[in-house]
Amino acid sequence: MRVLFVDDDSATRAGYAAHLARCGYDVKPVGTGGEALVLASTWVPSVIVLDLGLPDIDGWEVARQLKAGARTGAIPIIALTGSDLPHERVSAMRAGCDRHLAKPCVPADLVDAIERCLGTAT
Repeated sequence: MRVLFVDDDSATRAGYAAHLARCGYDVKPVGTGGEALVLASTWVPSVIVLDLGLPDIDGWEVARQLKAGARTGAIPIIALTGSDLPHERVSAMRAGCDRHLAKPCVPADLVDAIERCLGTAT
């Protein structure tokens, strides 16, 4: 399964990407919303893990554009962000995210969210 991991913090990207790769996922980590939009439409991941606070295009707009795309509209999106406030969760879901996790997130919880989105949870 392919995971597009989008986060502007290089340490966060590297840490989660390494964990997901150890769990058997094919992971592409990127640091901007623009990179995410391009890679999502060309590589077509199984799931996207998306930070909402990105430097170029915020994650809410990235999610909206992905959900509107013909090739990307059905890809599940997991918001992984520094805020766990109720209004942040609601706005993430309204933008098209399927799940919301707050950072710092235990890597096993991220894997669980990915498996639930993909229907592979045991």
